[in-house]
Amino acid sequence: MARRESGTDDDGKLRRLPPGRHGLSREFVTRNQRERLIAGTIAAVSAHGFRETSVSQIAAAAGVSRRTFYGYFSTKEECFEASFDLFEGHLLGALAEAGDGARGFAAAVRARVATLLEFLAANPDLVRFGLVAPPGAGGEFAARGRRFLAAVVGELTEGHPAPRRGEAATALETEAMQGAISSVLIAAVAVGDGEELPAAAPQLVEMVLAPFLGRRRAGEESRKV
Repeated sequence: MARRESGTDDDGKLRRLPPGRHGLSREFVTRNQRERLIAGTIAAVSAHGFRETSVSQIAAAAGVSRRTFYGYFSTKEECFEASFDLFEGHLLGALAEAGDGARGFAAAVRARVATLLEFLAANPDLVRFGLVAPPGAGGEFAARGRRFLAAVVGELTEGHPAPRRGEAATALETEAMQGAISSVLIAAVAVGDGEELPAAAPQLVEMVLAPFLGRRRAGEESRKV
């Protein structure tokens, strides 16, 4: 029987490669170890913060050696960027598809918020990695976090009508929405392991809809979640 080249256990978690001559293809080994390092980076950074996370902690979380780490990445910064790229790409792709087929802007927002929360609830470390860690890292990584949050809000509000008062949303208003959404998500993982994330759906839906539909209509739509 051919060996099954799967990088995950039945529960979907990345598993450590068997020691020695395991008979797996070079392509599979490369993919598996790189994926483990990315998963290890997310876990380590979410637990310790970017500045305090070391290469040794990433390697330990990934179940590989420091030597293996340096076979793929020159620095922890490079590994962080690769991890953020993968996380951001998957999440934004999921949000872009979530509103397809929805009847109207409000329905699309409800679908996108549901997808966002399902995605993050599957691994609450992603909230800590994507929203908590970048501001603490400062510099370019803080800027990367702001761009990411802006992109998430952009996907959530895609196809929006003109704001209720007939003017384009100001940069300050958009930034306020980004900060409010970030605060809700961070608060939902502050205690426990993300169990509170699904309960945030009505609040997030109202936040996204209010600038475009008005507070009363946004509240009505949020109760449909």
